[in-house]
Amino acid sequence: MSLPLPLNLAVLGTAGSGKTTLTSSFGRWMERRLGRKVAYVNLDPGAESLPFRPSFDIRRYFTVRGLMRKHGLGPNGAMVRASQLLERRAARFAREIRKVGSEVRLLDTPGQLEVFLFHGGGKLLSQLDGTTLSLFLLEARTVLDPAGLTLARLLSLSVQLRLGVPTLCVVNKVDQLDRGLEEELREGLPKLEGMPGVEAELAGRLSSLLREFLPPARLVGVSARRGEGMERLYDLVQEVFCACGDLT
Repeated sequence: MSLPLPLNLAVLGTAGSGKTTLTSSFGRWMERRLGRKVAYVNLDPGAESLPFRPSFDIRRYFTVRGLMRKHGLGPNGAMVRASQLLERRAARFAREIRKVGSEVRLLDTPGQLEVFLFHGGGKLLSQLDGTTLSLFLLEARTVLDPAGLTLARLLSLSVQLRLGVPTLCVVNKVDQLDRGLEEELREGLPKLEGMPGVEAELAGRLSSLLREFLPPARLVGVSARRGEGMERLYDLVQEVFCACGDLT
């Protein structure tokens, strides 16, 4: 099936989850395997280097280092200041991004997830043309216990509510796991509800509650570093727009 174009894919996640690497790997895969025209958008003012050439780069307007020098701020304070500037100029930046004529736009976001969510991220995404989804990245090791799995679901719900766009969970860095667990995550998240202990019981109760609010969805395991799992990720994106698709 064909995707509604232009398609904006905002790549979000906690610090170190591999957002920039996935942005690059997924974009290259779509270009080479599918012949898609892909544009890269950098929304991280703290990025020192990028493995892709952005068509829009927030660093043209301000950087974390520049704000630190100008205002005498530390790294965290400068990132908050940068996010406030993003929020204030969201309409202007959205216009610039809309000028980027591609079938797919991949938006790489800052490592400080909460700052992007609460300062301008949703405002910017809401003003883009086409269809917008967010890909929420999780490190594979964080979802291998009931507490981590439940936290992942809570975070994905928070992202979707705050940004107002459909959100798909992507488990990255599965190549760092033992082979058995890696294969389990590639096929779908392992069944962890039966694990013993108070933690598992609490996670199970929270999971039951979350099922009332979260739409049916499965997690896809990928290795952005090795460029593996990109086809499964693309299939999941397609299923969002297919009435016959099964996200569970």
